[in-house]
Amino acid sequence: MVKKIFLLFILSFFLCLSSPVLAVEDYQNMTLDELQVLKDQLVKDSSTLSSQIKLISIQIAQTQQKIKQTTISIATLKNNIVNLTGKIGNLDISLNDLSAAYLEQISLNYKLQKKIPIFNLIISGNLNDYLERYKYVSLIQKNSQDALVNLETTRIALDQEKQDKAQKQKELEKLEIQLAKQQKDLNSQNNIKNQLLQTTQKQLNEVLSQLSALRNFSSAYGSSCLDSVPGAGSDGNFYSQRDPRWCNQTIGYSSDSIGAVGCYISSIAMTFKKLGSDISPSAYAAIPSNFQYNSAYARVPSPPSGYVYKQVSYSSAVIDEELKAGRYVIAQLSMRTVSGMHFVVIISGSDGNYKIHDPWFGADKNFNERYSSSSVLSLRLITK
Repeated sequence: MVKKIFLLFILSFFLCLSSPVLAVEDYQNMTLDELQVLKDQLVKDSSTLSSQIKLISIQIAQTQQKIKQTTISIATLKNNIVNLTGKIGNLDISLNDLSAAYLEQISLNYKLQKKIPIFNLIISGNLNDYLERYKYVSLIQKNSQDALVNLETTRIALDQEKQDKAQKQKELEKLEIQLAKQQKDLNSQNNIKNQLLQTTQKQLNEVLSQLSALRNFSSAYGSSCLDSVPGAGSDGNFYSQRDPRWCNQTIGYSSDSIGAVGCYISSIAMTFKKLGSDISPSAYAAIPSNFQYNSAYARVPSPPSGYVYKQVSYSSAVIDEELKAGRYVIAQLSMRTVSGMHFVVIISGSDGNYKIHDPWFGADKNFNERYSSSSVLSLRLITK
């Protein structure tokens, strides 16, 4: 059992690395217990659409298994009820036959007793004839008693079979109600999964669009990797996506390199370092769970203890408040000269006049020399 659960755990791990759209058929050969193990594992981390889709796929498979079992139980009960109905019909016939025979024997018994009263013996003096007739009457009476016992046994059996049939009818009604609910649950789960798939496709399109925009930016400015390691900037926190130590390193399980599309994770690394949690772009890119859909598209980061992540619209007041509190602000930019997108880190300044660490162009740059507030698509904050 332990070995089986371990294999299931390994299976679930590789499922998490695979495409987020998983067919229910992937789970249909598993038992309910095995499905429950996978479900329990996924419940612990169902924060992403891909894991939610995996979870609902397992729930659908569980419901289909239950429907299969319920359908088999209903078919078995219906067959039992048919057999009981036939048995009850036969018992009814037997009961009617026994009743008729018993009444006939009572009538015959009565007639025989009328025929051979005791005083006949006195008149006729024929003892042997009387004894023969008496034995015959006694036999008839014994048959009548046996018929009565059989009649009562058959009646009891008939009552029991009728009770069994009534009980099975109740069980059948409950199972049919249960089956209807399971079918309703299955329809609901399929609807949820379809909605999640639509949301996933929409999100995936956005991922592809943003990654394409990041690639366009790096392509527009030529070769990505620097010849030497750049300095750490005026505050010691600068990281360049073009740093030769990691420029050609691929991100997560994707084929995209840090040099090509790593401006965001470089910005995250700088922001974390400012808060005392130093992680290089290389180390961040080496953790596949930081990214979605086996791509270089980063998930919402997990901030250092005591901080939260927020995405907000551009506001110089928000930027100024964060800078005064000793925190950087990440700006998502739409490029003016190329069809691309870029991320930079605002490190100081106020009221629209800011110094930035630019993962591509270098440390301590003037924001307004290359960008403008109108080009800011959003602000990403690691804040209190």
